[in-house]
Amino acid sequence: MPVHCRFTELSVTFNDSPLFQNISGTLTQQNQGLTGINGCGKSVLMSLLALRRRPSAGTIDWLTPFYYVRQLTRLAGLTVADAMGIADVRAAFLRVENGSADADDYDLLADKWDYPYRWQSLLDSAALGHVSLESPSARLSGGEQTRLALCRAFLQPGCFLLLDEPENHLDSAGRRWLIEQLQRHPTGSLTISHDRRLLNEMQRICELSAAGLVEYGGNYSNFALQKERQLNALRSEEKQLQSGLRKEKDELQRALEKKAQRRRQGDRIRSSGSQSLLLLDMKKNKAEKQQSKLTQRHERVMDRLEQQRRSVNDRIERVTPQMLAFPYRDEQKRVRVNCQRLVLPFGSAQPISLTVSGGEHWHIAGRNGSGKSTLLKVLAGQLSAASGSYSLHGHWRYLDQHLNLLNTALPVVDALCEFEPLITAESWRTRLGALRIRGDKSQIPLGQLSGGEQLKVMLLALTCSSPLPDILLLDEPDNHLDLDSRQLLEGVLKSYRGALLLVSHDEAFVEHCGVTQRVQL
Repeated sequence: MPVHCRFTELSVTFNDSPLFQNISGTLTQQNQGLTGINGCGKSVLMSLLALRRRPSAGTIDWLTPFYYVRQLTRLAGLTVADAMGIADVRAAFLRVENGSADADDYDLLADKWDYPYRWQSLLDSAALGHVSLESPSARLSGGEQTRLALCRAFLQPGCFLLLDEPENHLDSAGRRWLIEQLQRHPTGSLTISHDRRLLNEMQRICELSAAGLVEYGGNYSNFALQKERQLNALRSEEKQLQSGLRKEKDELQRALEKKAQRRRQGDRIRSSGSQSLLLLDMKKNKAEKQQSKLTQRHERVMDRLEQQRRSVNDRIERVTPQMLAFPYRDEQKRVRVNCQRLVLPFGSAQPISLTVSGGEHWHIAGRNGSGKSTLLKVLAGQLSAASGSYSLHGHWRYLDQHLNLLNTALPVVDALCEFEPLITAESWRTRLGALRIRGDKSQIPLGQLSGGEQLKVMLLALTCSSPLPDILLLDEPDNHLDLDSRQLLEGVLKSYRGALLLVSHDEAFVEHCGVTQRVQL
């Protein structure tokens, strides 16, 4: 497999604190995924590889041209042709069509006569076929801007692609298009992503963590299987250490019992006067020294085994997916949401009629701009419907992708107490500890926690709210979440037995949330 880039001993330090240290690896002519929890340095590592940032230490050696697409890239240029980097070639084609071309134009176009077809085919495949190359690029929506930036990348067949969360702002169809284009791209790529469907199309997965950069052959499913095997191996190691500890404790206990038995025998002999006291004292001192050595040896072994067990337990805790259950139950299965020929103020003009009962999980699907978020905002009373009627029966809660539920300026425990004052601060601390938010972390402002930790606190509040919501309206809650956080949120929503209306473009996330129904806008 041809190697396009080698990087060696890369380290990055911010304010005397290392982000990562001694990262080494290669980028080859295949599609590779880069994953890891938010905040571990994935985007920083990619900016280093793109030569946009200098490492604190280490070297990067490129053997092939590369092209870098940052998160939420907005291309410069007045027109779409400018933004795609094809304005000069496009102008030459226009001069040929107008009969005003010169020799330089024909030289420029000598091996590019199929370019207009390639441009249009690519734009059509990206659902941008309606966009003229002369259109102002600033008029494109966020999703269209993202697809245009990716189109420019896929027009570089000789470049290795560095893509930082390219699925952002892409709907389900856009994400399928992205996968198809990556599969066709001949030079290879490195893609930061939290989308498991996209990562499942990779030939290699690289995981960045506090332990460094670890490479796994195969796609995401193989990566997940290897991680599960690692977790099982750690659990097996922990059991062996526990067994070793019990064995040492049992042996020490038997030695102490033998010592007590010998002492009783010595006391009986001493009382009988059958042996000299001097001889008995000598035997006693010798036995006590031997016993002391034996006890110290057992204690050293137990200390070592206990330290190893704690280390393994820490590793198990770090890699074990966390679970949080939603205690709500709705046994009556009554109608919770009812829409009759509801017409939205924006997006699709198609009347929407649906009935959602308790326990049903609905996926609100559709392309960007079809009105998915608008529908939830109408149901939540934030927007007025153009026509039709709707009703919600029971307690409901609406959350957008920012999961705005608590006051992030307050310390964590204070924010939870403000949200649900019937639960004591001490009880909140105990519940936070079960989610590994312990010690000083419960006292710092909520907004200063990592994204994953903030999600845990928000979900804890949601699952402890009184009354628990009968209806959840969730608008892309998985946006900007890393894989660990998505899996935690999936577990909560799958355990929820109320009525759920969910907007998401991540097909794997939708599947794992226990969706039972689907409405297409």
